[in-house]
Amino acid sequence: MLVTCRRVLRVERSLRFFSVNLEQVPNDKIDGMQDDDYVVDQSFDVQRIRRDEDKSLRIAILGLPNAGKSTLVNQLAGRQICAMSGKAHTTRSKTNVIYSESNTQLIFMDTPGLVTNRDFKKFKLEPTFKSDITQSLELADVVGVVQDVSNPFKRHKIDERVIEALKCTRPGVFSILILNKIDRMRRKKELLKLVDILTGENNWPNFSDIFMISALKNDGVDDLRAYLMDSATNRDWDYRSNQITDESTEKIVERTVKAKFMDALPDELPYVLDIQTEHLGVLPDDSMSAVVNVDCPTDRIGKLVMGPKGSRVKQVALAAEQDLSNAFRTTVRLKIAINFKTKK
Repeated sequence: MLVTCRRVLRVERSLRFFSVNLEQVPNDKIDGMQDDDYVVDQSFDVQRIRRDEDKSLRIAILGLPNAGKSTLVNQLAGRQICAMSGKAHTTRSKTNVIYSESNTQLIFMDTPGLVTNRDFKKFKLEPTFKSDITQSLELADVVGVVQDVSNPFKRHKIDERVIEALKCTRPGVFSILILNKIDRMRRKKELLKLVDILTGENNWPNFSDIFMISALKNDGVDDLRAYLMDSATNRDWDYRSNQITDESTEKIVERTVKAKFMDALPDELPYVLDIQTEHLGVLPDDSMSAVVNVDCPTDRIGKLVMGPKGSRVKQVALAAEQDLSNAFRTTVRLKIAINFKTKK
């Protein structure tokens, strides 16, 4: 399917449909982790001598909880770095995910979903939850607003918190609208009407471009990545070419395990678990070993986390191993230890 471009309203912008036939420049970070690949490097001097042709772009991904922001970032980067779950607030702090190809580096800033003060207290979110979003907007060259079009009650309105955030961007920062989960809309013709509404005066008429994608199915993601690559500007890279995120390996492991528990456990139980990495190592066959401790506040919760004969924790471990193996491009062997803490 070819990319289709249209003019929407009187504002010049292109409307890109999903496509699967774009040619991609091979990227050794996507094909497999090299021996010198690493997750984070705190000793890298960003003031290094830059090649004249180096380009980069910082992209803040903005939207409500469960809009598909982390899924999109993972697809754009070609690795499952950001933890994903069907429950809200999987992403609890800003994560930078780096994609380097040829002479261009893209930095995706996966931000927590915008929340109300009520949710902030209910889910006991970190103090930096709101400031991380502000910081991302201050650093961004472009803001990508992810709108979940599968929700018939909310898809026609960009949330006021998103609009207020867009108003705070620096001069020169442009914004793009990313309509996600289009595979779940039965009538595709409604998408054009939806674009007219979301780019109208009652929403945000200043979008430079609009993309229609399904992040989960990886439809339209190649087009979006190519657009961002073309939008990069000449300047120093922020990270080495073989760096994939600014998060530590321990944090990636812990957040992945937490996300899998969020899918496996009912209601708000996953939010009370304390998950800590006890051990990380590399085995003789170059696979990675990890041991994670999960502290449960009561025996009752501990038994629910374990499941019948340990079935639930085994299920979580297997699912987390798959995501972590994708992230680190090597086999990951994960052990999860459940610690019971009886309330007195």
